[in-house]
Order: sequence, then structure tokens, then C-alpha cells
Amino acid sequence: MLLLVAAALALGAPAPWRAVVVGGNGRVGGSTVRWLLRLAAEHGRPLHVAVGGRSAARFDALRRALGAAGADGRISFAPCDLDDAPSLDAALAGVDVCVHTAGPFQSVERAHCLAAAVRNGVAYCDVCDNGALARAARDELDAPARAAGVPAVLACGIWPGVSALMLAAAVARLPADAPIDAELSFFTAGTGNAGPAIVAATFHLLAEPALCVRDGVLVGLRPWSERREVPFGARVGTRSICLLDNPDVLTAATAAPFARRLRTLSSRFGTAPQVWNELFGVVALAPARVLLDRRAMAVVARASEPVIRAVDRLVGATNAMRVDAAAGGRAVTLELVHPDLEDCVGLATAAFAWELLCGTVPPGVRYACELAGTGAGDAILTRARRGGEWREEAR
Repeated sequence: MLLLVAAALALGAPAPWRAVVVGGNGRVGGSTVRWLLRLAAEHGRPLHVAVGGRSAARFDALRRALGAAGADGRISFAPCDLDDAPSLDAALAGVDVCVHTAGPFQSVERAHCLAAAVRNGVAYCDVCDNGALARAARDELDAPARAAGVPAVLACGIWPGVSALMLAAAVARLPADAPIDAELSFFTAGTGNAGPAIVAATFHLLAEPALCVRDGVLVGLRPWSERREVPFGARVGTRSICLLDNPDVLTAATAAPFARRLRTLSSRFGTAPQVWNELFGVVALAPARVLLDRRAMAVVARASEPVIRAVDRLVGATNAMRVDAAAGGRAVTLELVHPDLEDCVGLATAAFAWELLCGTVPPGVRYACELAGTGAGDAILTRARRGGEWREEAR
């Protein structure tokens, strides 16, 4: 890496930006690596990506899958473990941005990776889908991050993340002085090519109350309840979705500029085939201690992998997001549909990381919704629409 920097300086070229993607060997992390390299190439900006993880063998597989991008020195392996602070410090040494994609985030009590980023003066973003963890991390590390000049964005990706920016964009089209009623709706065909990891994460979420806003107050409702049939446009059709916890609800209700105006807000999710939805309904009846057992749920998900992969091949990987918001007699619907969840979540995560690299996010620990209406937030939302079908409707 030092040789690359020296060569760049000798030629008068900008020194390469350096990123580390913790969990980069996984589906979401690997997609993020690919999109970071692609964005760098499109902008003519040298970028070196270190893939942080525990398995050199899995990194070699990723490098082969990347082809030329993996063979020309633009990626390397950074051995690290989230529970080992010295290894995290070593992986983050001299890095410009750290992207944490190593889920699941449920049952995690401390944001070790964010703490390491602040400690090492490295910009940070993650795909945390655990609202309690994100809130605790923000409360603990916002002041140290500001003091260290470190910008950090939590719970970013396609959803949560881009979905929070969509909610803010919908609200911005409504009267500014009226109570807001909003709904977030999500559909993914199969696992969206994300495989067993997303199944394990969903099992964990089924153990958590689904946070909703009712009459302006955050309340926890039974997960996988209040089923609704929601249209997602001609490509996806009408799908069955149920309540599932989503950090976008917590972050919007506590940190968004329009938080005090929220009267109702909920988040629902569904998948295909319908039998998966019925299975999740049964799983939700299991004791929370079982569903929150990371090791047990990982074993179940891995054992189910052959079936999961077979179903994914049959149903595809479409990801659809719909935001409905109403206030003062007006209503707005925003929809974004991508053909592949694995690809679009990597794009979205890379879009957040790219803004951190560009220096458009000020120091401090923020939620994705707090970037709404800023240059960074607008750029992320625009970039995340690439390859997708976007629809707006005002009534």
C-alpha cells in the first residue's frame, strides 16, 4: 500500500483513498466492495479496499470473483475480529473509511467497530438493523466522534438507510405544519440472493417488538402481526406484508427534523413465495431466547441453504420499497424497485461510504435520516436509484 501511495505522489496523482469493508467476504460486504471499486473507477479516483474478516480462503474466493479488479492490487485482506480490539485497530490503521457489514447485529451490546473507528480517526458507516444498538452507539460515541473529527452514519444501506431518506423526501412534499401519518413497506423475493444470512437476521428480528409510532408515541407491537396487502407497482404486484422492526422507525421518531410531527409510523416486510411468510409467522411464536441465539439461528440458516438457494433461483431477487406519507389533506407515495437485493444493498451502502470519502458528512455520529435535505443525502438517494425503477405519486 505504501508503494502505491509513493508512486501516486511521484506522478503527481492523488494518493489513493483507502477503505476497509469489515465483513467484505459476505454477500452484502462483497457487493459493497464491488460498488466502491466501480464508483472509484467512474470518478477517476484511485481507491484501495481492504476486506476485513477472519477467513483468508473466503477472501481469495472474493478476489477471484472480482476478476481484474481483484488481480490488480486494488483489494487486499485485513484479518480482524469484531471481538478483538487490537485486530480492529490494525485493520483500520491508515484507512479513510470503515464500512461495517458483518451482521447480524441483533444480540450485539457494544459497537466495537464504531469505537475502533473513532479511536483511529476513521470515517465510519454500517448496515446495522438493530435500532437499540444504533441508539446506544450514538449516545455513547457521538461526542467522542465530534471531538475526534470523525463522521459516522449508522443504519445505512438500502433498508434501513435509503428508505429513511425516501421517508424524508416524501415528508418534504407535504404541508409543513400538519401531523404526519406514514408507512414503510418492503418486499424481497426469496432472500434477494443474500442467502442464509438474511434468513438468520429475520429470525432474530422476529424476537424483537416491532417499534411503531401510535398517536405520536413509540410503542412495541407483536412482530409479524397486522398483515396487509400492499401494491408495489406493475413489476412486483400486490404482496402480503407484516410488521417487522426497522431502525428507520426509531431514528425517524427520535432524530428526524419532522420527528415531533409524526402521528403514526410503521414498517412492514414480506417475501415470496408465500410459504416463507407463513414460516416466519410460525417462527415468531418461538421463545425470544431461542430466536436471539446467534449460533443456533446460524446453524438453522446454514442447514436450510440448499432449499434457500433453490427457492431463490425460482422466485428471483427483486427488492421493492414503498413509502406512503400523508399530512394536511395531501398524500405522497414513493416507490423504488431493484431487480436484485444483493446488488442494490451494496450500491446503497457504497453510496453512503462514498459521501464519507468525499468529506460531505460533518463529524459526529448520525442516523441516515439526519442526512435528509443535505448534499450528501441527496447524492445518496440519487445514486441508490441506479438500475432501479422509481415512481412518485402525489394526491
